[in-house]
Amino acid sequence: MRNLKKHIDFKLIGILSLVYAVFVIIYSFKNAYLRIYHGRDTAWGNFIFGNVLDWCLITVFMIFIAMTTKYLFVKKVKFLHIVIIHLFFSFFIGAFTLGISWGIDLLSTTEADMKNDLSDMVIHFIRLIDLHFLIYISLVTIIYMYYYFKKTQESELRTIKLQDKLSQAHLRFLQTQMHPHFLFNTLNGIHSLIDINTEKSKTMIVDLGDLLRNVLDKKDQNLIELQEELDILKKYIHIKKTRFSDQLTFTIDVEDSLENVLVPNMILQPIIENATKHGYSNVHKTIDVNISIKKAKEKLKIKIENTGKQINESLFALLKKGNGISNINERLKTLYKTEYDLKIYNHESRVITEIIFPIQYSISEISEDYQ
Repeated sequence: MRNLKKHIDFKLIGILSLVYAVFVIIYSFKNAYLRIYHGRDTAWGNFIFGNVLDWCLITVFMIFIAMTTKYLFVKKVKFLHIVIIHLFFSFFIGAFTLGISWGIDLLSTTEADMKNDLSDMVIHFIRLIDLHFLIYISLVTIIYMYYYFKKTQESELRTIKLQDKLSQAHLRFLQTQMHPHFLFNTLNGIHSLIDINTEKSKTMIVDLGDLLRNVLDKKDQNLIELQEELDILKKYIHIKKTRFSDQLTFTIDVEDSLENVLVPNMILQPIIENATKHGYSNVHKTIDVNISIKKAKEKLKIKIENTGKQINESLFALLKKGNGISNINERLKTLYKTEYDLKIYNHESRVITEIIFPIQYSISEISEDYQ
């Protein structure tokens, strides 16, 4: 059965059989009308048997044609040769069906009537040659349309799978860019504390170990639940506060029922890193960072405000300048195409970063809703 499926597309054969069955039904009703109202005297048993036999023979013939067409597709036969082959079979279809019918009639025909039957068959073949040609062309057109749409769907499916693989590979590459960037900055912070405060540097190393364990557990996930992202963020904040002590304060405001919303993995850390790295100056000795995460219609809005040194460059320039923001933008673009928004601007002595993207709940949240 498996070997048969390789050569015969049963769905296509079903379509061809159904189409020709509709033709046979219409043709039968027409002839039945002529027999009833125009006095044609023909045995109804032979009439029905003839139509059923014709449908079976055409179906068998079209199985052969479907296999031939598929072969021509695979072998990429020249167009002219394909036309010649189908022209030949378009005339052969009538000879095939009438020849089989004549052969069956021979079983109950005397030798004297054989010549007359053969002559009638030739006349019948010539009379129906145009109809058989149109039937064949119609069925072959269906075959080519079927294979064309099937090939198109398979091509689109391969394209979608390829795009998905490329997107996943792109995201993994961006994450490998981001994790070392974040790690090196943290290690630099620990290094700067070793000579100043040994106990704090030890605490930061322990916190960094816990943080890296969490990050590595989620390294292959492009999207994680917001509550998981916040757990990682809080460990990161603890490292930052250990280093900067009273010079750095954080507040986090998260709207209820958003814990299971999916967010890009490590989306918050680069922004916090930028706020603490570029916010300090001779004028700005302390920095306050406020993180607000709320639902705005069907989108999630992440807003991070920080005091300190304000930015003097456009978002376009910032995307070209550093790994952190450009990494965030690239990941958002890969995950959400054009359905996201990223803004960085100054407002009332604060630097504000806004990220907006569609809300998507995790499976755990969906499961809870249906329990």
